[in-house]
Amino acid sequence: DTTLNVIPTMGGKVLASLSDGGCQYLIAGARANVGMKAGRYMFETRILEVLPLPDAGGFDRKGAPASRATVRVGFSTAGSPLVLGDSEEQVFFDGEGGFYVGSTKGTHSKRFFRDNIIQVLLNLDSKSPNSNTVSLFVDGVRAMQPQALPEGLVGKPLFPHISFRGVKVLTHFGPVASKELPFKCHMLGAASEADCAKAKQVEPKDGKYEVLMPVGFPDEGTFEWLDSFLEKNPEY
Repeated sequence: DTTLNVIPTMGGKVLASLSDGGCQYLIAGARANVGMKAGRYMFETRILEVLPLPDAGGFDRKGAPASRATVRVGFSTAGSPLVLGDSEEQVFFDGEGGFYVGSTKGTHSKRFFRDNIIQVLLNLDSKSPNSNTVSLFVDGVRAMQPQALPEGLVGKPLFPHISFRGVKVLTHFGPVASKELPFKCHMLGAASEADCAKAKQVEPKDGKYEVLMPVGFPDEGTFEWLDSFLEKNPEY
């Protein structure tokens, strides 16, 4: 699943986002359709390119437009919002060194940058002392201690998820890691079928999809109306 502004290439391994008409300021999101329900596995992300956002926050020391690039990597439940940070059914790390459960920031971790290999490990192995935790590694080195999953996510299938803005990213699910960890850990692409969960695809009965494009005036209650509409019409 992806937001409408995601541009997948290279068989879905490289992700970019629309960059015209103001779309460059929107956060894009993509979630894998195969996740985990048991075991201990990881996936990798690498920032390939950082794009300048001209009006997003002044200029850097060399006079070039400053970029407010955003990269968030983690796991979420199927059906949760596609932008990480919009639901309590999401856990993720961001490039600024934060660990989040939904919109709530927890422990501070190591920052990651362009060309770093960002590795997120989810441990659902009931026999492990770190069961029901998520960990971040950068270039094969642990960036922070294992973080416990919130109680509401324990026992639920969780799917790899990335949100980004102002960057082009590479996703890698294996079967071989780009950078080995200090201990043996399989990539999600090499996971046992018994440990995996597949997201259900819900298609319209008549095969036709519907797109709703709300139009409103600024500061006239548009967001309040949208919240009310979504509460009454969750299928959107």
